[in-house]
Amino acid sequence: MAKSEIWSVLSSKESSSLNRLNAKLEATVAEQRRLEEKIADIGNYIEEYSARIREASVGQADFRVMHHSMNLISQLTSAQANLRQVHTELGNSLDGLRAKVTHHEMERLKYNKIEARQQEKLSAKIEKRSTALSDSMALQQFLSSATSR
Repeated sequence: MAKSEIWSVLSSKESSSLNRLNAKLEATVAEQRRLEEKIADIGNYIEEYSARIREASVGQADFRVMHHSMNLISQLTSAQANLRQVHTELGNSLDGLRAKVTHHEMERLKYNKIEARQQEKLSAKIEKRSTALSDSMALQQFLSSATSR
C-alpha cells in the first residue's frame, strides 16, 4: 500500500464507523421517542382510572371497582417509572453516541486534511520535476542552437 493511500484508507474506515454510529444513533432516538409515547399513554391510562375512582366515590361506592382501579394505577405508575428510567438511560446512551460521532468525524476530517496535504506535496513535487525537466530541455535546445551557429 502506498504511503499516500494510507490516509484515504483511514478516512474510509472512519466514514464506515460514522455510518454505523449514525445508524445506531437514529435507532436509539426512535426508541426514545417510542418510550416517550408509551409514557404519555400510561399517563393517560392513569388519569382515566383516577377519573373512575373519583366517579365511584361520588356515587355509591363499589369498593371492588375502586380497589381494582387503584391496583391498576399502582401497576401503571410502576411501569411508567421503569420506562422513565429506561428513557433516561437512553438519553445517556445518546450523549455517548453523539460524543463518539463527533470524535470519529474529527478523525475523518483530520485524515482528509492530511491526505489533501500529501496530494498537494506530491503535486508540487511533480510540478517541480516538470519545471526542472522543461528548463533542462530549454537549456539543451539553447545550447544546441548556440553551438550550431
